[in-house]
Amino acid sequence: ALTRGGAVAFDFAAQFADVGAQGGFDVVIGNPPWVRLHRIPPQERANLRTRFLTFRDAGWRAGAEAAGAGSGFAAQVDLAALFVERSLSLVRPDGIVSLLVPAKLWRSLAGGGVRQLLAQSARVLEVEDWSEARATFDAAVYPSLIVASRGTAPPDAEVRVAEHHRDRTLRWSVGRSALPFDDTPGAPWLWLPSDPREGFERVRALGAPLAQHAHLRPRLGVKCGCNEAFVVRAHDNGSIEARDGCRGTIERQLLRPLLRGEGVTPWSIAATEEQIIFPHDASLRAYRELPPLARKWLQRWRVRLNARSDQKGQLPWWSLFRVDAADDRRPRVVWADLARSPRAAVINAGDRVVPLNSCYIAFAQTLDEAHALAVWLNSPLAAAWLAALAEPARGGFRRMLGWTVGLLPIPRDWERAV
Repeated sequence: ALTRGGAVAFDFAAQFADVGAQGGFDVVIGNPPWVRLHRIPPQERANLRTRFLTFRDAGWRAGAEAAGAGSGFAAQVDLAALFVERSLSLVRPDGIVSLLVPAKLWRSLAGGGVRQLLAQSARVLEVEDWSEARATFDAAVYPSLIVASRGTAPPDAEVRVAEHHRDRTLRWSVGRSALPFDDTPGAPWLWLPSDPREGFERVRALGAPLAQHAHLRPRLGVKCGCNEAFVVRAHDNGSIEARDGCRGTIERQLLRPLLRGEGVTPWSIAATEEQIIFPHDASLRAYRELPPLARKWLQRWRVRLNARSDQKGQLPWWSLFRVDAADDRRPRVVWADLARSPRAAVINAGDRVVPLNSCYIAFAQTLDEAHALAVWLNSPLAAAWLAALAEPARGGFRRMLGWTVGLLPIPRDWERAV
């Protein structure tokens, strides 16, 4: 590589041998790249996995298992987490690391690895959440600050916490052991002073997690992987129209009403002109053969449909994914994945509406149970509890993901409560 003009490989041990001899740097400070690993080529990902613990063991396992979240979803670590691990390895014992990183590292499933690393190998001194502050970046990002020293800390060591809003900043201190959701390795961090944390724990102690009831376990909505092919508008003359203006015809029995997360409000779902081409039978299996009009319509996207990451060559090329959320044989409770507070509505059995993957659903055994769950999800108490745990987004929004809502306590004697 050198003879072809390549650069000399950088190595801290070689370029900073004097620093290494003294045990490492005094301070590492920076704003590392924020990159989701699916944007990194597979070979580089494989290399990073062998080198970094925060990649190999990224997810919060206990929470993912309790809520029934997929292991792949829990392993979607951000590249910034790897920089935290690298920075800690470069400072001397008691040296300081101060980094600007995504706020999701402290609350997401995939931040479990970096949180576990900090618990085992560092003393967290200060964390600040800037995700609800006035915009300080041109890009839509949710920043946070982490300041930590290398080395272990006693459980009662204090952590300074700050939460920045548009017009004010809240600051408080908590004991190190009071920061995580629970004592499992890599548990999410809660940004709560002592009194609200006490209220959070009282609610948790009085109930049991929603996902412990198997039939209520949250499920992500249907995934297309190519909305252009499947999401259409149906006209009175029998034709359909895609977002790009393409028109055609299709067998009407393949069309079902479509629901996006923004269409869910407390107690109701908004009517929409959008329909989804649903090439699956009543038992949710993909058709063995497409009807002629559907085949003609979808054929133009065949290359893209075959290239979808969920396809994996195991399903017909026209299949949708996670179609169990479209099962209309039981009542469903649906809520938006992104909201300031939970917005839940009931979908009656027999309603053919198909929630897309900007929604989550839970199946109920009876209509009464569905309404009881919707009452709880739409309540101020559930909103406050989930806001403390949910991953933040801009503008005061929260990500009401399946694993998050799956941890929401419901009455232990749920059948009696219903």
